[in-house]
Amino acid sequence: MENTLTLHHVSASYDGKAVLEDISLEIPAHGITAIIGPSGCGKSTLLRCMNGMLREEKGTGISGEILLGGQDIQKMEPEQLRRRVGLVFQTPAPFPFSIYRNMTYALRYYGVRDKKELDRQVREKLEMAGLYEEVSQELDKSAHKLSGGQQQRLCIARALTVEPEVLLLDEPCSALDVKSSSVIERMLVQLKERYTIVIVTHNIAQARRISDHVAFLFGGRLVEFGTTAQIFSEPREEQTRDFLEGIYG
Repeated sequence: MENTLTLHHVSASYDGKAVLEDISLEIPAHGITAIIGPSGCGKSTLLRCMNGMLREEKGTGISGEILLGGQDIQKMEPEQLRRRVGLVFQTPAPFPFSIYRNMTYALRYYGVRDKKELDRQVREKLEMAGLYEEVSQELDKSAHKLSGGQQQRLCIARALTVEPEVLLLDEPCSALDVKSSSVIERMLVQLKERYTIVIVTHNIAQARRISDHVAFLFGGRLVEFGTTAQIFSEPREEQTRDFLEGIYG
C-alpha cells in the first residue's frame, strides 16, 4: 500500500511538557484517515506536526522523523511544505476579501497571472467543494457573508487551489449543522480519489461513515491504527474498545 506521509517515533512537547510520545504511523495514500481520541490526547498537535506548523510555534519541541513522499519535511522550505500539505482549521477562516480573491490568493502568490487559468481553477475547485452553483453569480461578494458551512467549504476549496498532496482537516464540521456537515462529508469522500486526507474528529459516527483508516490516540500515544472496519468491529486494544463504547472521552 502506497503511503504519502510516514511518521517515525515522533514526539512533541509544549514548554517541556510532553504532548505526543513516540508516534509511528503510515498514512495510506488516496484515502481518508481519521484521528480520534478523547479531548487533550494530542490529535490537533499531531496534525500540526504533519505540515511543520508545530515546529514554528514558540516553546514547542519536536523529535522524530516525518517523511512526505519519502522526503524528510525538516529539510523542506516551509513554503514548499505548506503547498504540498494543506491544513484547514476547525473554525472557518476566509480572508476578508471577495470569494474570487480568496480562491486566487495562493495562485497569485505562486505566480499564476493568466485570467483564464485563474477562472478555471476557481470554478474547478469550487465545484469540487460543491459550492460553485451556490456562489457562481456572486464571486465578488465578501466571503464573510457566506454561511458557516459555505465558509468552511470555501476554505477547503481554497486549500485545493495549489494542488496539495495531503489535505489535513482539524474538526472541520464541529461548528456546523447536520446539513452542512453532511455536504462536507460527501465532498471529502469524493476528494479522496485525488488527495490523501487526514481528518481529526471528535464525532465517532463521522469517522465510521467516511474514513478508510482510523488512528486512536490516548494520552499522547498511538494506541491503535487499522482499517475503519477493523477498529470499529474488532478493536485489538481494550482502551480502544472502552473509548468507542463511551466509557471515557
